[in-house]
Amino acid sequence: MFESLKNWFESLEEESKLFDHRDDEILHVALASVLYHVISADQHVDARKRHEFDRILQQEFDLDDAQVEHLYQAVRGSTADVHGDLHTINFYLKHNPAVRMTFMRRLLQLVDVHGAHKEELDVFFEALHEVFPEVKDFGGEQDL
Repeated sequence: MFESLKNWFESLEEESKLFDHRDDEILHVALASVLYHVISADQHVDARKRHEFDRILQQEFDLDDAQVEHLYQAVRGSTADVHGDLHTINFYLKHNPAVRMTFMRRLLQLVDVHGAHKEELDVFFEALHEVFPEVKDFGGEQDL
């Protein structure tokens, strides 16, 4: 895990000119990482999933191609835990429920690229419980 963080920080320093503020980059890396956890949950990232990943980051988070590619390469090579990324997202977005909801809609959109798989839904519900802790009692299989 330490090696993963070290590589991530090194990549941030190399490409930091892509983002105006360090906090923006930290948040976008966390967002991209959670998105990547969803598309790679079934151990298979195909062109459609990659296209949705890129499109979400470009359209919803107003990033250009270079920023998206930088984020994809950073998260693809990372072994970071999704829990830490979700904690970062919650920290930065806790006072902005509209952005949190948009993020959750985009996660669900990624889950549905090839139909919902259990591994992808597990990441989605984990994200839901972290980003919206008030709904912790909702979202398990017992509720389906």
